[in-house]
Amino acid sequence: MSFQAMIFTACLFPFYILAATLTNSSAILSDLLATSFDLTALTACWLVLRIAHGNHTGRYAYGLGKLENLAELMIAVLQSILVIIAATQAISRLFHPEGVSGALFGLFVTAAAVIGNMVLNRRAMRLAVETKSPVLAAQARVHLVSAISSGAVFAVTVITSIFNDIHWLFYLDPLASFVVIGFMIYNILAMLTNSVGSLLDRAIDEASQLLILKVLTSHFDDFAELGDIRTRQFGGKMFVELHLGFEDGWTMAHTRSVVAGLVEAVQTAFREAGDEVEVAVVLIPGHAAH
Repeated sequence: MSFQAMIFTACLFPFYILAATLTNSSAILSDLLATSFDLTALTACWLVLRIAHGNHTGRYAYGLGKLENLAELMIAVLQSILVIIAATQAISRLFHPEGVSGALFGLFVTAAAVIGNMVLNRRAMRLAVETKSPVLAAQARVHLVSAISSGAVFAVTVITSIFNDIHWLFYLDPLASFVVIGFMIYNILAMLTNSVGSLLDRAIDEASQLLILKVLTSHFDDFAELGDIRTRQFGGKMFVELHLGFEDGWTMAHTRSVVAGLVEAVQTAFREAGDEVEVAVVLIPGHAAH
């Protein structure tokens, strides 16, 4: 999915450069900068997902969620630089407005961008929900913002090209740039909020903790002592560590069987709630199996 999106944006990018060269539209230039961000972001998404599904991920017992969030943070920083460039150009055009010319090719490019990004947004959103990947969620957001931005640029460029003799309409072009910039800022804030929050280990939500307690209550006769229940969540993944004590007379085989049943019960409860969780059981000292 990320590879296809990257290829689509890479193919679109040179046409955006040509469109920005042929026209004097500030809006199309801003859309070009946004597309350059998209290309970098999608390339980062593809690289991260490729690493995450590589052959040597077994050494990362807790997954590569933090790598995904770091990539998202890097994308937000890059987009901040592009926002400054686009804003500078738009402000300059706002003080010195002029009519848009040579925008016919740019209209075809922005129309293609709208259609392509909407299709890719729907596919990325569906996969993000299925896999709970922050990278795919960020990718879906990138496509949505790009589609809306390109749509706004397309509409404004059509108006300014048709009514090129109406002076006050000249301001629509830089105003469309600010629309694109606004969506880019929204994207930056969403990425920063998600990535920074996910980089910090935190306990899972109360509803999920209640699921654990419900399962332990229903399997109360399967263990002799309940110690700590430690949970953590980062990178779209949840982990549960149960500290349990078992009867001293149990064999190792029987203890393993009970532990496997408890782990499966907790995972099933989360799965029915639409979540995935990794469960580990830690034996409380003094309750070793023989």
